[in-house]
Amino acid sequence: MQQIKNITRTSLMTGVALVAVLSAGSAFAADDAAAPSVEEVVVTGRPIAESQAAALQIQKESPSLVSVIAADAVGRLPDQNIAFAIGRLPGVAVERDQGQARYVNLRGAKPNWTTVSFDGLTIVSPEGRQSRFDNIPSALASQIVVTKAVTPDMPGETIAGNVDIRTRSAFDRSGLFIAGKAALGYVELGGGEESDVSLVVSDRFLDDRLGVLALGSFYHRNMVTDNWETDPYQTAGNGRDARPGNQDRRWAREFENKAYRLTRENIGGVFKVEYEFDDNNKVEFSSIYTSYIDEELRSNYIFRMDNGATTTPAVACPAVVAPQTTSGFADICNGNTPQKGTVYGAQITANFNSLESEEYTWTNTVGGEHRWNDWDVKWKLNYTQAEDGLDAPARTNFASPTAITDRPTVDYDFTDRDNNTVSLFRTVVTGTGATAVRSKGAAVRSIDGFLLPPVTGTANTISTTDGGDPTFAYTAKFDVEREFEMFGSPFKLKFGGLYGSRTKKHEEKVYAATISQITAAGQTFNFDQIRNFKPYQAELKLGYDFNYFSKDAVDKRASDLLKAGVLVRQNTNANYFRVQEEVLAGYAMGTWTQDWGNIVAGARIERVKNTGSAFGGVGATTVLVSASNDQVLVFPSAHINWDLNDEMKVRIGFTSGAARPDFDELRPNLVANDSTQSISGGNPDAKPERAYGVDAYYEWYMASGGYLSAGVYYKNIKDALFSQSGVFGRDILNFGGVDRSGYTLNTLRNGGTGHILGAEAAIAQSIEPFLEDTSAPDWVKGFGIQANLTLNDSEFNVPSVGGVPKRKIPVIGASDVAYNISLYYERYGLSARLAYQFRTEWGQSVGDYQVLNGKTVPVTNGDIYWNDDEELDLSIRYRINDNFELTFDAANLTNDPGRRYGDSAAYPIEWERFGRRFIAGVNFTF
Repeated sequence: MQQIKNITRTSLMTGVALVAVLSAGSAFAADDAAAPSVEEVVVTGRPIAESQAAALQIQKESPSLVSVIAADAVGRLPDQNIAFAIGRLPGVAVERDQGQARYVNLRGAKPNWTTVSFDGLTIVSPEGRQSRFDNIPSALASQIVVTKAVTPDMPGETIAGNVDIRTRSAFDRSGLFIAGKAALGYVELGGGEESDVSLVVSDRFLDDRLGVLALGSFYHRNMVTDNWETDPYQTAGNGRDARPGNQDRRWAREFENKAYRLTRENIGGVFKVEYEFDDNNKVEFSSIYTSYIDEELRSNYIFRMDNGATTTPAVACPAVVAPQTTSGFADICNGNTPQKGTVYGAQITANFNSLESEEYTWTNTVGGEHRWNDWDVKWKLNYTQAEDGLDAPARTNFASPTAITDRPTVDYDFTDRDNNTVSLFRTVVTGTGATAVRSKGAAVRSIDGFLLPPVTGTANTISTTDGGDPTFAYTAKFDVEREFEMFGSPFKLKFGGLYGSRTKKHEEKVYAATISQITAAGQTFNFDQIRNFKPYQAELKLGYDFNYFSKDAVDKRASDLLKAGVLVRQNTNANYFRVQEEVLAGYAMGTWTQDWGNIVAGARIERVKNTGSAFGGVGATTVLVSASNDQVLVFPSAHINWDLNDEMKVRIGFTSGAARPDFDELRPNLVANDSTQSISGGNPDAKPERAYGVDAYYEWYMASGGYLSAGVYYKNIKDALFSQSGVFGRDILNFGGVDRSGYTLNTLRNGGTGHILGAEAAIAQSIEPFLEDTSAPDWVKGFGIQANLTLNDSEFNVPSVGGVPKRKIPVIGASDVAYNISLYYERYGLSARLAYQFRTEWGQSVGDYQVLNGKTVPVTNGDIYWNDDEELDLSIRYRINDNFELTFDAANLTNDPGRRYGDSAAYPIEWERFGRRFIAGVNFTF
């Protein structure tokens, strides 16, 4: 796959260089009826206000509910990736990774319910159904159209909405056009550097009939993180705390610090050729490449509180507590609580990993637009290649020896939910055997004071991985339109079809060795061989000191052991899968126009067939299992767009959609256990999660250039996927004379129901129109505001599983409150924006629960939630002249940490901080 990636990147960059010589341009190419084309607004002095005007024009003319971001004259946005940019729109909340916006929750929906498209054609994401937006640089976009109320000409898998990234076209300008940016910056935490560059070139040839455009962008950041994790929490069901009342106590199995050193990069490119034969015929070719590269160096120290722990007696504490002869983990009798206490002889485990993952998408489209006898025909043929990279040049594992005196006594303090800590001491043992008493000795500051040799036994000491999940997709699409009169009013008929094939598989090669294998080969491996003596670069007050490892050293050690034949190929068949999805779709819709507005209605029908294979079997008997299913789905929708007057509009819509299970959820990696008559694995019979929604919105496009909107929405959810048990019902594991079709299959199954009820409001307005006829100073007129608010009331009904009663939880991804406020100023060539984002807590995943002593409690962490999230960013632009503009951006000014918890906020499982970032540069246009 690496060779394919290199060819892809080289071809695209060659195209960019070629057009830079010939010349090529910018703007936007529109292909989706959900967001009509408009002339790009060329900005000369007020980029925020004039880009807002372009966006509002698209929103107003759209046949359904949309939100739009329009870039300024050079087609750039101040946010580095698409996730940052759309996170400022009403109804959109972002999920971050290491402080960087990644996924979006559109109006309280799960990330996999939102699809992504380029120029109106939906593409597959490297991760599968869950579209990532941090791997798409904002420099690629001229406009971003977020459709919230879908129409029949959009894919049925769009439940929450679609994010359409409109790339630029040489036909948006005449002649040669060159624009770009170059910026350098500083990351406060750790002192890393940041850089961001892009270039777009376009021109038109052959009497302006041939347009060629090329764009390239590159973003780079070095950073470190502050981090601690207290995870997972365990109940008495795990055999530790058996004292009375144990069902209400949850003990952390381990505490860890993951000291990340990260290098993150985005590479993006667009190469587009368009040719107009005449006013009625046009063809085009576009190639778009985006990639997200994450080089992660992880120094991970884990303090295993439960290692070697003894289950406590199931009786109340004695009046006189005996001397400490055990580790004391999860024992309230020695004064320990889940929040604070001491563990005598805790094990340290550590891994020092060099990871290099790349997510990329390469999408290529040939299409045309033709008009014949009042019929408008559009067609597209597309090939998309994507991969979710999983490379790891080196993974290493270390662990404390078994001798208690070689392990630390750990004081843990989890009382502060924003600062869980541990302190390390010597472990003193008095006496011998089972009655030996353990006590706390001298404090130890350096973790090197404790022995930490490579892990022993059957666990791998060092490994290297070359892997990824590639996806190959083919799409053919056509749309036909004609306008005529119906009952004396204009009527537009539109129909079309689509065939799509997507194949996703897992490819992985792992080479590894245990310490015994390394020693037997006459080789050695220890931490000193990979140490670099560089101390902790972040700011969190750890309870110990340590040195980082060297990437060059650990990568070379893994490479040398591989070349020497010490690292051997591992059997990774259990991870293999290949799932193919075929979609055949057709739709018909009509737009009936009246003096008061229009009605848009129609339906889409899709036949979806899935075929998958994976390794499964019974015990040591492994077989390649194959399974398939297909179904037909119908998606009706209708929209009323009522123009109250030239400025005010009311929209009422009904939509339907179905989010299909992800590829790895459909894989038949089915493993049977004859003794328990049970089967575990994926579910090739899983059906899509269905949703039906209604929207009612009021929009006011003010003559002053401002905008005001308010609306409500409701989605009814059925067939949601949750972990459940049920009869297997297939014969694909019937071999060896055993019928296993009646076994119990534990997997993701449909059955959950729920709803999202929400309200949304937005306002955008410059103060200037209200001061035109006043004596206010001219400088005062530059102020303006953009703000939006989203409120959600959501509920998922989690089906009963394993005797646990049915539960009600919020919809995954839904915050009760999310809002954005941007204050801006534009005058005298200066354009400045201070933008604040906030969202309340939201669910990340659904966990497992059990019933203990009549109470429903988590098995480990239970449902996992992200705590509330905020970000404050500052952007400043100063236009020197028509060609040059100075830029300055300050991001994450509040430096708010990312926080997760299990089941309730009383059990924080992760806390991470990322630091402020500052970057300055220049934009240029010719």
